Amino acid sequence: MAEPTARMTTYLSAQTRDRARATYRATSHLEGDKSWSDFVERAIQAEVERRELLHNAGEPYEGDSSPLPVGRPLS
Repeated sequence: MAEPTARMTTYLSAQTRDRARATYRATSHLEGDKSWSDFVERAIQAEVERRELLHNAGEPYEGDSSPLPVGRPLS
């Protein structure tokens, strides 16, 4: 049974967004991405695993689905 999905909205710089989209379009057929969402999820998962390994002995952090702070700091 497939894991349920959830919609997520986030903000990032236009340059990062455009670079990610170009990379997805150029490599999705080589990497087996099922969709843009699959690409984004795999990228986030890689960073989550890196941080868990570095800061929490490779173990997942406990968490919940409460809201996170919204917006992005202005630079």
